[in-house]
Amino acid sequence: MTRGSTTLEKNEVANSSDSLNSSGSNASPQSGPTIPVLGKISDKTKTRFKICFSLLMIASLFLFGKVDLSKSWAAALTAHKGYMLGAILLFLVSPVMNAQRWQLLAGAVGLKKSLLKMTQYCYVGTFFNLFLPSTVGGDFSRCYYLSKGTGKYLHALTSVIVDRAMGLAVLLMFATFGLLLGPGGADIPMNLKLPIFLLTFGVFFVVPFMPQLSNRILGPANWFSRKLNESTARVFWQDRGLILTAFLLSILMQVLVVLCHVGVGMALGIDLPLWYYFVFYPSVAVLGFVTPSINGIGIREWAYTYFLTFMGVENSTALAFAIIWLGMITLLSLLGGVVYTLGHFKISDEERAKLQTGQI
Repeated sequence: MTRGSTTLEKNEVANSSDSLNSSGSNASPQSGPTIPVLGKISDKTKTRFKICFSLLMIASLFLFGKVDLSKSWAAALTAHKGYMLGAILLFLVSPVMNAQRWQLLAGAVGLKKSLLKMTQYCYVGTFFNLFLPSTVGGDFSRCYYLSKGTGKYLHALTSVIVDRAMGLAVLLMFATFGLLLGPGGADIPMNLKLPIFLLTFGVFFVVPFMPQLSNRILGPANWFSRKLNESTARVFWQDRGLILTAFLLSILMQVLVVLCHVGVGMALGIDLPLWYYFVFYPSVAVLGFVTPSINGIGIREWAYTYFLTFMGVENSTALAFAIIWLGMITLLSLLGGVVYTLGHFKISDEERAKLQTGQI
């Protein structure tokens, strides 16, 4: 689950209510269920807001962070080529691991595809995430391709939501263990640690038991309880072996992305303890996930600079790290564009309109 890495991870919370509203039935392509559109704000307005937010965050970095952009560019251009190449290659193959996890989850809801197809969908999703944020998001494109011709869009949506949730769970686990067990974890301000601890508690001790908690608190006849127990997602609460396997795959994938961060840090000559990479990368990824921005741009650069300078890294070097990471995400998206073009994944205008309005 990396968005890049940070691409690794934003629609699951917004879409989770849609998944729970699914009854799990197989609708026909002609009369399939519609996905509720949250609010009456147009897509163009939402996109403009996200662009403004991203620009505001970038501007605040220079206004209040006093970053010398020329020094940042110089640091990025003089980074160690060997370490950079290793980090880039690892990052470019990370969607393959994501595809393995998603293939497992999609199969559980009756959508079986080859690993090659799932990998292609993941790469194409990175392309949509960065270059077409106002038309079709990466996650919606994955849902579309996975369910195309089956009439099971909500099943596909559920698999993508759970796929994202698995990635988020591992990120939070890494950050929590890093803060609790890392030699300098006690020095991190509580206002940074508390949200991570609360989210981790919710993901590991509330979400897995939601059907039981809902039955006990609201009663089994309550509409919310019935939706939880009758939705497409019920298999993920019932099959613990499936979730454990997906969780282990998530750990492997996120370790790979952490190693990419370590490679970038070494390329820039940044001296950081390993445990801190397991704290600041997940923290940045979660921030990019919960904030309204264009693919995390702006908030990610601000967050990388903040977390790195907190450990004594110079502002310009910290921003160089963020610039390099943005470049890697862009490169991955370009590779996704190549897959999109060569794999004949073009979406028709009619289908794109349906995705925009939540009807598919």
